[in-house]
Amino acid sequence: MHYKVAIRTSLLIAILAFQLSAIAQPFRAFGGLGVSAYLGDLIQGSPAFKQVSPDVMGGLSYDFAEKFRYRLGLSLLGVRGNDALSPRVDLRERNLNFKSFVWEVSNMVEYDILDRRVYNIVPYVFGGFGIFHFNPTTYDRNGNKVYLHDIGTEGQYLNQPGYPKPYHRLQINIPFGAGVRYEVSEDLAVGFEFNYRVLFTDYLDDVSTPKYATNALLAAGQLEAASLSFRGDELDPTAKPPLYRPRGNPHNKDSYYSFQVTFSVRLNNFYLFGKDYISPAGGPFIPRMKNY
Repeated sequence: MHYKVAIRTSLLIAILAFQLSAIAQPFRAFGGLGVSAYLGDLIQGSPAFKQVSPDVMGGLSYDFAEKFRYRLGLSLLGVRGNDALSPRVDLRERNLNFKSFVWEVSNMVEYDILDRRVYNIVPYVFGGFGIFHFNPTTYDRNGNKVYLHDIGTEGQYLNQPGYPKPYHRLQINIPFGAGVRYEVSEDLAVGFEFNYRVLFTDYLDDVSTPKYATNALLAAGQLEAASLSFRGDELDPTAKPPLYRPRGNPHNKDSYYSFQVTFSVRLNNFYLFGKDYISPAGGPFIPRMKNY
């Protein structure tokens, strides 16, 4: 239920932010393009640059104080991990992999370390909370795409003690990071930023528990889940799930992060809540009658 509370809170903050912005403060539209990656069980020892995915984001912000602004953003990104790229032999023998598309809505406060009215190059930091959705997938040995959540590779659908319940794919996170912005003009800025997300789930990659459920899945007739819970037999047909090697580590939660080139544009004229607004340089929004 925690994600429902987060959704309601996000909507309330967004409505209040836009109403305050319409009254007194300048809007800015922002966006960014870059790459994203994840940290978890399927990327151990593997260089992160080998497993990056595209990332795009955009949103609206308003300045509510001299150095502070509120950001409401939407991010669309990918995460992936593959044991085959690991330098460790034991992980390559596990032979698991996943990909997931992630969408994220974030509410954050940004703080300028330097005054942008004085300096053209402005470092900044930001943080807040967000809501994100993920759905890990893989391809089976026949080339068919499989949604891992739906089959329960760790025994989620066995209904037996000792196995986890199905995980929620809609979760909350804590994004935070830092960036540098170059003020091209009063209305335009470009920059670069790093955004890290703390997660409260260990199932971004569908891997968490230390024990393999392969034999129990086979006994229950859940053959697809069994074949994807341990994939070492695709490399060596005689391979069995090892008793002395954990499948995952539930004590370390997953996370993901992004690097982006960013831009922001001041919205000097816009239409909101039935009124037309203009924002002269250095002044507040002034409502005027809309001409028909």
